[in-house]
Amino acid sequence: RKEDRAEATAMIAGRRAYLALALVAAAAGAAHAQQLDDQTLARAYFRWSSEGWNASTKDGHDWPVTGELGQLKASDDDDTVWYFSASPDFLGNKAEAYGGTIAFTLGHSEYNSLGLGAQEEYDIILSSAVHNISLGHKHIIPPWVTSSENVVEISEEGGWVDTVTGESATRLSILRTISALTGMKFRGSLYFGHEYSYLKDVILSKGPKQDLAWVRNDAHVDELCGALKLNAVACEHYGVHLMKAMQKVNMNKLRADHASMVRKRKEFEQAAEERRSSWERDGRKEL
Repeated sequence: RKEDRAEATAMIAGRRAYLALALVAAAAGAAHAQQLDDQTLARAYFRWSSEGWNASTKDGHDWPVTGELGQLKASDDDDTVWYFSASPDFLGNKAEAYGGTIAFTLGHSEYNSLGLGAQEEYDIILSSAVHNISLGHKHIIPPWVTSSENVVEISEEGGWVDTVTGESATRLSILRTISALTGMKFRGSLYFGHEYSYLKDVILSKGPKQDLAWVRNDAHVDELCGALKLNAVACEHYGVHLMKAMQKVNMNKLRADHASMVRKRKEFEQAAEERRSSWERDGRKEL
């Protein structure tokens, strides 16, 4: 009957409308859930995609990676060392993260160590191509567990080292790195055999509020510390005052004055040497 068909059509339309509203509400809820709180600088969910993250080997070659259902996934069949690489949301000027933390969960759905121990490599690497600095942190991820929740402090007391020299990272090097981050990597390969790894719940959090503006535009800080013969510790300790003082200094004039002083000193030393040679000649003549 026409009445039954009309009623059925109305019911179907009603259900479709309800389903559409439910989908809109779910999408709105997901978007709201991804909003960052006041203490969070960046966060990765990997709900539906890799969210701009990728992976690469230790040597910088691209490595296949997928993201879905809250996990960023990759795998290998040998001892290749590779890293999950953060999206642009985690990079750039993140100076506010000084004293804050990087939190993440790393897990293995399957792995084979081939009877060997875990590979000895950096678990996290922070890098700044702007300042030519690379900082690494080892022994964060415990081996032989299927999943681990990890929290690392971003400070000179957090266990970071310079990946080139192996020396402990200083406050200045950390501040410089995170004020111009160009790379943030998390190791996914721990074992010598095949493994299926995943990364999830990555959160970059702010540290205590500090006056860190002096590290953001500090192209001359090394030059100034070198001229004053300050070591790294002293340079960091007086860094704020040095940079504030530099704002009142004409660097071109300072360099010109310094060059003039050096030139006058050389002229004085040359004149003194000529007088000394003259006295020695006169002395020999008298003899």
